[in-house]
Amino acid sequence: MDETRQQDNPSAHRSFHPEEHAPGPGPGRKVSKEESQDVAGDTAKSTGRRGEERAKGSEEGMHDTGRRGRSQRPSGTKDASATTGVDPQNPSDKKPRQG
Repeated sequence: MDETRQQDNPSAHRSFHPEEHAPGPGPGRKVSKEESQDVAGDTAKSTGRRGEERAKGSEEGMHDTGRRGRSQRPSGTKDASATTGVDPQNPSDKKPRQG
């Protein structure tokens, strides 16, 4: 991009000003009988923690390195104690759990 001027883009104006260019909302949709009933079969409860909950506490082997870049997204690292899998580098002193 070596030009110093910006090209006209009329679709950008339409995108950011829907009150001027977009049609009004439609009539909506009808909820079907099947959608309003409970799901057949077993349901499972999630046991995982949400990202917000994980960020509040520190987990073993995880290290916060602050926010990075223009987006200021959180970043971090982990050591071998937080690694699952075969042959982690720098293994911890812990013994594997007996299942």
